[in-house]
Amino acid sequence: MKKNAALFLVYFAFSFGYVLPKPVMKIAPLPGKVNTSQNEFGPSLSFDGKTLYFYSKGRGSRYNDLFMSRVSPDGIWGKPIPLSPLNSPYDDQSPFISDSDQFIIFSSNRDGSREFRLSNGKIGVSRDLYYSEVRNGRWSKPQPLPSVNTDQIEENPYMYGNDLYFTRYPFDKSMEAKIYKASYQNNTLTNPVELPSPINLPPYSSLAAIISGDGKTIYFSSNRPGGYGGYDIYKSNINSDGTYSEPENLGPEINTEGNETYFTIHKQNGSIIFCRNKTTEHFDFDIYTAVLEEEKPPPKQDEIAKTLKEKKKLSLNNINFNINSSELLPESYPHLDKIADYMKENPNLKIKIIGHTDMTGDKELNQPLSEDRAKSVKSYFVSKGIVANRIFTDGKGATQPLINSIEPEANKQNRRTEFEIIE
Repeated sequence: MKKNAALFLVYFAFSFGYVLPKPVMKIAPLPGKVNTSQNEFGPSLSFDGKTLYFYSKGRGSRYNDLFMSRVSPDGIWGKPIPLSPLNSPYDDQSPFISDSDQFIIFSSNRDGSREFRLSNGKIGVSRDLYYSEVRNGRWSKPQPLPSVNTDQIEENPYMYGNDLYFTRYPFDKSMEAKIYKASYQNNTLTNPVELPSPINLPPYSSLAAIISGDGKTIYFSSNRPGGYGGYDIYKSNINSDGTYSEPENLGPEINTEGNETYFTIHKQNGSIIFCRNKTTEHFDFDIYTAVLEEEKPPPKQDEIAKTLKEKKKLSLNNINFNINSSELLPESYPHLDKIADYMKENPNLKIKIIGHTDMTGDKELNQPLSEDRAKSVKSYFVSKGIVANRIFTDGKGATQPLINSIEPEANKQNRRTEFEIIE
């Protein structure tokens, strides 16, 4: 297990025609009883990774409440327990738990939060940041943080050392959210400053920042151009002079056409936890986890020959094409060359190529696309000297998925090319 979440962005490398093994992500909803048909947001992990703090709405209250859940030894999260000493009859959300588990910062619009008059004459209530600590085994009465709260919305607190990062935006205008930073100096919290570009990039929204354990990387969520959907998760290097590198999208394994936000890192094993909803049209967030697993290298020449000889079938998900296209990508050539070499060594052998797509997109378009991709592979074999009448093609579209899901890892497995020996 890698210790730095930045290592989740790993790409194919080739050496002497072979694909090197690489870590891949396994992404799934958090196992156990945390996720429901309601929204689950804002995960924060205890230092040992055994307790999860988050907020949710509709679990016995029409307001957002803070909850905690503990993980069992086999990795299953238990039934959430409301943080009754901290919750109020108003919205309580965005918890941050300290490494020592001795204090918590969260956002609330409870009695005592700042009030202001809206343009329509009505009274609005801001959400402010509150602080509570454990005293004699109990949470103290939450107190508003000094120097931070305004008549705007303050939420998503995250402490790194003496620095407090949080999100701020005008009431009911989350699309104008920006990330701010304040610091504790001489036991006093300084006035917050807005993080500079390229972290905040008006008119787009940036929110929910966290800092890596070594203090060299900031992760945050943004709806800026160039993403995969609504809000995506980005990372940026923190330079020694305090400036930031151009943010890098964490890529399609983490980010989807929906929204991803509230990214946090398990400090013990380097896995990550974040929030996702699968479409921007519905507000149904769940908490997900992503862990690294070592991917087995694709079969080499002798393994391909052995598989085709013994099993008469071979399935590869590293035959890649341009998006929504049958154009083969060059990274596929080394794998196809091995099959072509095997066919040359066995001149009487005939083979059937079967294309499969994932379960996303238009089913009626996926069917001809899978057929065209199989034909594209055939054309490549012909270009390598294999007689065309030894090769047959077929396409199954999305009708035969290996995994009945549209999660990124399932899509990767379902997008495959199969090779079948014809007797």
